Amino acid sequence: MRSTERIVLWSALAGIAAFTLLRGAERAATAVPAPVPQDLGPADAVILTGKDANLQLRNADGRLAFGDQPTARAWSIGAVNSDKIMKLLLKSERFEDERKRLEETAKGKDEEFRKRYTELETKYKDLDPKSPDFEAGRAEVEGFFKEVEGWRKEIGEKLSKLQAEQIEKAYREMTAAVDVVADRGKVDMVFRFVPTAQAFEANTPADAMLGVQVRTFLRYPEAVDLTPELLKELSLKDE
Repeated sequence: MRSTERIVLWSALAGIAAFTLLRGAERAATAVPAPVPQDLGPADAVILTGKDANLQLRNADGRLAFGDQPTARAWSIGAVNSDKIMKLLLKSERFEDERKRLEETAKGKDEEFRKRYTELETKYKDLDPKSPDFEAGRAEVEGFFKEVEGWRKEIGEKLSKLQAEQIEKAYREMTAAVDVVADRGKVDMVFRFVPTAQAFEANTPADAMLGVQVRTFLRYPEAVDLTPELLKELSLKDE
């Protein structure tokens, strides 16, 4: 076989071999299945290497722990629009009924005072200051006004006390419902917040600044808002 023929033959064989290898590689590539996500473990811990120190991740009572301290945990968090919940609770019928009963008592007493004032006015409006009965009449009128003032102070204190008691009661009901919702959703920490988009409704700089202070979060994912679940738990209707 001449040298020219050998070169041609070897070139042809090399081309066939290369083509065969490429087809084989192509078949091998198509035959490999796509990787399927799989769980790692079980394992007691996972160690992540770092420049300064390694980090060990482990399960501590169902929470991801990254240290030995009790606070070195990854906590699940949520948030509740406490302002909305409290206002809706205080506007509920049972709370309003308590306030109405006290207000009705105050209204009845005010009617009594008006009646007595009219009687005193009729009795003494034409009394001559030189009359021997003038001093007694003045003392009776002054005593009446002191009685009115004392009563209004008393009823104001009772109303303030009732409102304070209702606020605490509503707060306790809200936190009890938060416990139920959080346990159901496996949420560890629940913050109170006011949505950043909610209007301030402030008339003074102090009110506006308070509106800023009560907005705990400046940015947050909507998923942390547990307010809708809490409204359902407390059977409150959103307005």
